[in-house]
Amino acid sequence: MRPIPAQAADAVALLEAPPVRAAVSFGGVLAVGAFLATRHEGFVDRSVDAVLARPWVSVLYGFVAYGLVVTLGAYAVSQLAALGGGPGVATGALAVVAGVVLLLSGLGFLVTGSLVTALWGPRRPWPGLVIAASAGTVALLALPLGVGMAAWTLLAAFGLGGPTRRWIHASRTAGPDG
Repeated sequence: MRPIPAQAADAVALLEAPPVRAAVSFGGVLAVGAFLATRHEGFVDRSVDAVLARPWVSVLYGFVAYGLVVTLGAYAVSQLAALGGGPGVATGALAVVAGVVLLLSGLGFLVTGSLVTALWGPRRPWPGLVIAASAGTVALLALPLGVGMAAWTLLAAFGLGGPTRRWIHASRTAGPDG
């Protein structure tokens, strides 16, 4: 009897399946959000307060955060490719960029979910994280790919916008009135 050789799964083809894409999203957001909720609870609370301070511009600042990461990541990948590091180096750099995007998205979903729970009582990051991750998963499952990704990104960008706005304007000096 001949052994059956293991076939390498094409990761891109695998992620094209909506249930797989949704499961990866849900698991990734929960993992990153749980890490942030346990390690940086004070930062999460300040981030929710920052979103509440200016909710109408929060999505725009969230897109600024994503734009900065993608721009810096593209620059790093192009520089590494120009140095001749080979495809492995570029793939590694892309993996780092994807990890940073996942970290930002996890924060965004955690903040958005915490904000949703605050609408009905005390702020609870853990149930909020599950609510927001579930909403993102439903968007990826129920909507066409482009629309689902847009909805997923909007949810994350909303929560990410508050801390991004505070970070961008942190170097401002206070005027004479404080």
